[in-house]
Parts: sequence; structure tokens; C-alpha cells
Amino acid sequence: MAESVPSVALDAVLKPSSTIPEGSLQVKGYDFNRGINYQALMQSYLTTGYQATNFGQAVQQINSMIEKKLEPLDEDKQNTINLSPCQRERSGCTIFLGYTSNLISSGIRETIRYLVQHNMVQSDPRH
Repeated sequence: MAESVPSVALDAVLKPSSTIPEGSLQVKGYDFNRGINYQALMQSYLTTGYQATNFGQAVQQINSMIEKKLEPLDEDKQNTINLSPCQRERSGCTIFLGYTSNLISSGIRETIRYLVQHNMVQSDPRH
């Protein structure tokens, strides 16, 4: 494959790694299993690799999903069969979680683990 890629592209992309400077912070997110300590949570953003460009919009969207999830199901939906492989209680909102691989190599991985561990998002245990 390397023979078919122009050398100018290889030279632009495949750069040698450099050593991490002494005293650099390790990328790590907040561990929600330790409870909520807002000061520690905010401090964790220093090492999370997080960008807050659309943070306010994300908070609004998440709050809307949580509100919908807490609403009782309509009567016609209450009498249907629950086909979820997790057999979690059904609600008015199913939250699917999708993410790119770069989030796992950042401190967001702890948040994703917490959401899945505590059934806050729909996941397929077969994957």
C-alpha cells in the first residue's frame, strides 16, 4: 500500500513521535462512581481533553432527553412487549450513544463507561 501513496502525503502525515515533556498531565476524565464533587468535576476538565465550544447547547439537549425519559409512557405503548435485550424499564425516550475513537483516548472514556455501566444509554450487549 505504501508504494501507491505519494511520498509527499506520507511525509506530511507520518511524522516521528516526540517524547512527552517532563511534568505533562495525563489525560484522564472524572470518575462519577466516586460521587459528584463539582469542584473536582470542573478540575477534571483540565485533563479531560474536552472542548467546550457547544457545551451550553449540549447541556440543553441532554436535559431535554432526561425530562422525556422521566415522562410516563402513553397507555398504548405500556401494553407492548419489551424487546430490549437488557430488559431495562421502558421510558418515553431511548438514548443511543455513538462516539468516535478519539473520545476513548481522551478522558471522556470514564464518562462513557459510567453512562453504560448505569444503563443511562441504550446499548447492545452483543457488541
